[in-house]
Amino acid sequence: MKNRMIEHYQLVRRIGAGGSGVVYLANDTLLMRPVVLKVLKRGSLTLEQMRTTVLREARMASAIEHPNVCAIYEVGEEGEEAFIVMQYVPGQSLDKLIARGPSSLQLVLSVGIQIADGLSAAHSLGIFHRDLKPANVMLTDGGLAKILDFGLARRLNPEEAEFDPAKPSRRKVGPVAATYTARGGTIAYMAPEQFVTGHSSVQSDLWALGVILYELASGRHPFARPDGDEFQSIRAIQFADPAPLEAPTELSSLIFRCLQKIPAERYASAADVREGLKTIMKALQIETGIIPGDAAANLPPSTAEAEKRATGLLSMLAERFRESADQKEKENTILVLPFQNFGPAQVAPLYGYALADAIAARLARMSSLVVRPSSALMHLPVSQMDPLAIGHKLLVEWVLAGNFFRSDQGFDLNWQLLNVPGESVRAGGAISVPSFDLIAVQTEICNEVFSSLQGLGQLSASAERTGARNQPLAEDLSEEYLQARAMLSSFMQRTGSKVDLDRARELFESVTERDNDFAPAFTGLGITHLQYVRHGFGGRLHVMAARRAFDRALEIDPGSVEANLYRVYMLLSRGEKESARHGIENLLQSASNDWNVHMVAGMTLRLDGMYEEALDQFNRSLSLNPSNAPMIYNHRARVYQYQNQLELAQEELDKGLTLEPKHPLLRTSVAYQRMRKGELRGAIELLEEVIRDDESMRMAFPTLAMCYAMVGERDRAARLIEEDSMAAAEADSEMAYRLATYFAVDGDESEALHWLRRAIYLGNENYPWFAKNPAWNRLHGHGDFERILDDLKKTYRRNQKNWKRLLGQLRQN
Repeated sequence: MKNRMIEHYQLVRRIGAGGSGVVYLANDTLLMRPVVLKVLKRGSLTLEQMRTTVLREARMASAIEHPNVCAIYEVGEEGEEAFIVMQYVPGQSLDKLIARGPSSLQLVLSVGIQIADGLSAAHSLGIFHRDLKPANVMLTDGGLAKILDFGLARRLNPEEAEFDPAKPSRRKVGPVAATYTARGGTIAYMAPEQFVTGHSSVQSDLWALGVILYELASGRHPFARPDGDEFQSIRAIQFADPAPLEAPTELSSLIFRCLQKIPAERYASAADVREGLKTIMKALQIETGIIPGDAAANLPPSTAEAEKRATGLLSMLAERFRESADQKEKENTILVLPFQNFGPAQVAPLYGYALADAIAARLARMSSLVVRPSSALMHLPVSQMDPLAIGHKLLVEWVLAGNFFRSDQGFDLNWQLLNVPGESVRAGGAISVPSFDLIAVQTEICNEVFSSLQGLGQLSASAERTGARNQPLAEDLSEEYLQARAMLSSFMQRTGSKVDLDRARELFESVTERDNDFAPAFTGLGITHLQYVRHGFGGRLHVMAARRAFDRALEIDPGSVEANLYRVYMLLSRGEKESARHGIENLLQSASNDWNVHMVAGMTLRLDGMYEEALDQFNRSLSLNPSNAPMIYNHRARVYQYQNQLELAQEELDKGLTLEPKHPLLRTSVAYQRMRKGELRGAIELLEEVIRDDESMRMAFPTLAMCYAMVGERDRAARLIEEDSMAAAEADSEMAYRLATYFAVDGDESEALHWLRRAIYLGNENYPWFAKNPAWNRLHGHGDFERILDDLKKTYRRNQKNWKRLLGQLRQN
């Protein structure tokens, strides 16, 4: 099977079969991307005529270009076989979602709008689906709804029909059902008039959409009959009323209008259904913290650029709520708000943020808690919002809020633990001390929070991870440490200014010199040194300094998640991949509720060419910290780019830019995507803009140089490869590979191979991509390049085995 070819498509495995043919997962060997290939059956003259009809209609459907419709790439014949090549859409079909029970209102609305939008695009071309049903709608991991099998709905075999899509076993239909099924469609989703006329229309597609919305909202079919009798089922569709829905009145009214028996009493178009659903979303003021600054309800009108943004908002909403309410993972999610300064304004402006971060870090040591990072608050007007409102918006169960007053007489701090669903205060306290001791404050508050939640039955009795310091910390060191964290946070989340980074390093060095046993300060110092490397402000010396700082932090406090995590980053930058993997394994076992742990695991898996596993880790990271969505969308887009699934990559990038239109990494990835598609001038324009906005965005430089080399401006390209880019590539595996690829495009084989070896040494062992990256085509056949690939292939296979063993053990635990 694996070596069987149809034209340039290599069949990988069979994934389904039906009356019209057999469906395979295949590899497009020209464009190097996964596709779905349907081989149509041959048979009697009647079937042959039907086969011709299917091919003709598939060619028509290939004209539909819409993000919510699965693309048809090619329709063709080879010898005696006819085939249709479609976009591969990873995810789960809606029938599997419906089988788990009623979905959330957010999911019903977001998925419904997307399906209606896809139908509207098809109907505008005069194309009807004719077999719209949950099994023909895929929901990707990113929350994008994709309608499958447009133009392929005509059934060639009555046995294709099933009334109850939730039942896993297939059953043959009786003669009544067979009569109607042969005309096209699946009985459960056929409109009443189709049993009389046998014809499809806009209104019959809208009927099927109404049935799907009803099933999503209720978890059951509106006309299902317990005895399973097909004749009675058809009678119910034609004459019975569906049971009332437990849903908002506006949504119920819309669904029941789609299910009117007379076609003229339904909506006139799919666009009308879409606008109706959007109006409901707006009226109910559905918002979510994963869409900072904008409500999902405020979807823009259907103009060209606005449509992209609307699709991004909807897919984000669907991703967040794709699990039905009773299937959602029960997690104790807590957010620590910045402590408000009730004293003089000149007291360290970011002091309240740093204090909250310090307490959050201590709470994160409790393995039963999921602690949202302060970055979740970046786009919210925190000072203008009630703590409970913030908790509702960011979808957390608990909020820790407080204030402090510092004066010459001492330090006063008040705190409250708020239960968001219950909108009540569950615990609180006041701390008054003559001098501020960060360790004592952290310990007292965190112990009280843990005791309160444990007393409410919210937490297990699992102990705090070992290693937390109990000795007091001098007042001046407490404040100096918090100022250092504030400056580091300001650099990483807001300014990117080297001045802030330099100041953070000076403060951390001052604290560690005066107290050699304060682990968090050594961790902060190590993170600061890594930022120099990451942003091109320094090279190997900073990596060595980071290692010394992390080693000391872990010597004092072996259980520090933050120190262990950033030590993994440091090991990767030194090329110590095996040690990094062991560190990730330990973190996945001991800190599985930390979003950053899953993100670094995903990044490492991506660099090892383990794409599906990487996506799993990124998805887990996003569920733990939705506020990090733009970065996760960028990582997922990179995976899809490696797989040559550029449509899915673009959808991820569009979602990220919906949240942060100026995000430099996302814009660099968009430019890279344009370069891959041959849109070189557009890529150049965007990359030049990125560099103008942020000169520290080092990854943009070799990417822009590649574009210039491709358009023949080699001198201009060469001027971009400066000392800062070289220094960054010396310590960053992805930067090294991007630089190597520039030299490969430019024709400098020696430099290309040098930087390729450097990238591999630093841990970028992404063999599947290295082997098929078209930028390296001219080096295929080059002895040194082929030897590098051969060695890397062996490493890749070994990495695969190690990861599968590791991840398998984690699943068992």
